[in-house]
Amino acid sequence: MVIFMQYLCSLTTLPHVSFMNYFSPKGEWVHFRRRNVEYIMHIQENGVEYVLLPGDVFFLQPYLEHVGTRPAECAYYFAHFSNLSLLPFDYGEGTALEIADHKLAEDTVDSVFDFEHCMLPKHIRVRDEAVRAQLAALFEACIEKGRSGAKHYRVFWACKLLEMLTTLAQNSLDAKAEAIGSALPARTVGKIHDLCAYLDAHYAEKITGSTIEAEAGMNFDYLNRTFRRITGKTVFQYLNCVRINRVKELLKTTDMKLAEIAALTGFSDEFYLSRQFKKATGVSPVLYARGQMKN
Repeated sequence: MVIFMQYLCSLTTLPHVSFMNYFSPKGEWVHFRRRNVEYIMHIQENGVEYVLLPGDVFFLQPYLEHVGTRPAECAYYFAHFSNLSLLPFDYGEGTALEIADHKLAEDTVDSVFDFEHCMLPKHIRVRDEAVRAQLAALFEACIEKGRSGAKHYRVFWACKLLEMLTTLAQNSLDAKAEAIGSALPARTVGKIHDLCAYLDAHYAEKITGSTIEAEAGMNFDYLNRTFRRITGKTVFQYLNCVRINRVKELLKTTDMKLAEIAALTGFSDEFYLSRQFKKATGVSPVLYARGQMKN
């Protein structure tokens, strides 16, 4: 059993990064007692706290004291940052797979996944060596930029930190989907992946349950249940999310009228688009286009 917490991370504001570096002590070391006022991200190479293993990422809550529990030989990258909206979701006790299979399917959590936010588990185990290498390369680029005294290096740090966070969020989602998918026939998992690609490409078209059945060659009810189990969304929740994200892009980058945007994004008319948009974002398309969106 684990205490499972996630952070809803807003991607609309650059964080303030006060320090980034790589720490490699000589011999065994115990983390000193400290109460931080910022979020800190550690990528550990050996356990220092929470029995962290190689490739682990751990977020320390601000204003809470933390300290190492036992000596260990360890080396890790770290980042101290603030001015970033990380809203905690505490799911209490349960196995990670149980929570991935059930909690992430709830509408209250499902609705926060869009291109302005991502979900970050408090403790992430990065098993993919390519992702580990990608994160290490981002840290090394930041460290080198800071050491060189380059102009505006903190802006560079902030941008790279957001890239790390989105990479970690995607890695976490991929791991959950893989864990759930491993219990399903490979053909079914492949069908779900193909369906996601189809919805991503054909969101502007009229899509019905019959359309999905014909495309996937499977019973829609079974497909919909399986789709939700893997992605955390029903087929039409996923499709609506794709459409709303495209609407956001068009509102921010064009002067198109709402009726034109509706026609390009699969909504029947501007009135239905407006209702769905406000339901998903909390603001009307007009207010969103003016920059008055809710984070």
